[in-house]
Order: sequence, then C-alpha cells, then structure tokens
Amino acid sequence: METNAIEIRGLWTQFGNHIVHQDLDLTVKKGEIVSIVGGSGSGKTTLLREILGLQKPSRGTVKVLGIDIDKASASEMRRLDDRWGVLFQQGALFSALSVFDNIALPMRELHGLPESLITNAVLLKLQMAGLSPDDAVKMPADLSGGMIKRVALARALSLEPDLLFLDEPTAGLDPALSDSFVDLISGLHDELHLTVVMVSHDLDTILDLSTQIIVLADKKVVASGSPEDILR
Repeated sequence: METNAIEIRGLWTQFGNHIVHQDLDLTVKKGEIVSIVGGSGSGKTTLLREILGLQKPSRGTVKVLGIDIDKASASEMRRLDDRWGVLFQQGALFSALSVFDNIALPMRELHGLPESLITNAVLLKLQMAGLSPDDAVKMPADLSGGMIKRVALARALSLEPDLLFLDEPTAGLDPALSDSFVDLISGLHDELHLTVVMVSHDLDTILDLSTQIIVLADKKVVASGSPEDILR
C-alpha cells in the first residue's frame, strides 16, 4: 500500500538563467501535517504549484498519491482533483457567488450531484469549518478575513479530500483568530485522517500544527524533521 502522499525526486525549476530549485528531493508521508518553510525567494509557493500540477518543473519527478503529475492523463488528474483540496492565500472565493455556491462549486463541477445532496453536503462543510447555516447566503464582500478563510476551507473540504494544501492559512488574521483556525485544522486532521501540506511564515502556526517541517534554502531541502529536531 502507498505510504507516501507526495514524492519529489531530482526536481529542477529554472526561469531563464535563474535556478529556483536544484536536485530537490522531498517526501511527505500520509497522515502528516507538513510545513514547508524558507526565506523569501526560496521557492515555497512555486513548489506548491508544481505539486498541484499548475506549473511544470524543468526536470525531475513529482508523484502525488502514487500518480506522476507530469505523465498523468486527464482522467488521472481529474481523480486527483477529487482527492485534494486547496486553501489559497487570500481565500480566492468567487466574489459573484454566495458562500453556499462557492462551497457547492466543486461538487457541481466535478461530480454533478443532485441539488438535495449538495445542500446537505454544503451545510455539513459549513459546520465543519465552524460556520452556521445563516452564513450560507452571505456574499464574500460581507465576510471578515477570518470568515473568508473558513469558507475557503469548507470549499477545500467539499469533496472530502485525502490531501489538503494550505497556502499561508493564518496570514492576515489576528492572534486569537489564528489560534482558533489552527485548532480547527488540527481537529479536522484528526477527525478526517487528512494529510496536510502547508506553506507558512507564521512560526506559532508552524510549531503548533506541524508533525514535520521541511526547510528550503540553497535551492533544495536543507533540513527535514519534527519541530523539535528543526528547532534543535
């Protein structure tokens, strides 16, 4: 049985003469909460985009849930879309859609489920993200920063993924909201047996959540281990 959620071997990322990653190797085991950290320009977000198949590396292999992203067929990528969820940095909600329709969108697009099932599923995801049924009718413009993150999280969970990607999940939140969001992610990880991959600059979030920290520097992974190991 596949024990690794993500395997990256010999990854190079190059833009003209500028090399971002050089012979980068990385492994994420299933069930982990992994934080990818590094200085500005170390290629954290670029790496996330390559794992998601949004950007093609110059060379090397990226395998997600056993599927080689570069060689994946359209049907295999569609299967992966079902098995991962993504929380983008600013939430990336569709401003013209209500909270309900934002969360329902992946179910409608990828599964074509009947509306009665979608309604029940959306209300369940709202509850999981710490929101109420009353929030379903709100528009993104009416939401606070913390609520936008929670709605985006509910949408990322809409297809019950095995793998959850978080890009700066607590950026822009005050400490109390940040703490409650960390508690929410931790609870969902335990309840849903998720594998979580997170890019973050927030040291408290990284130390509170992570089971593994991966440090990018000098174009590759320079350290990987538990928060205790990395701090030491």
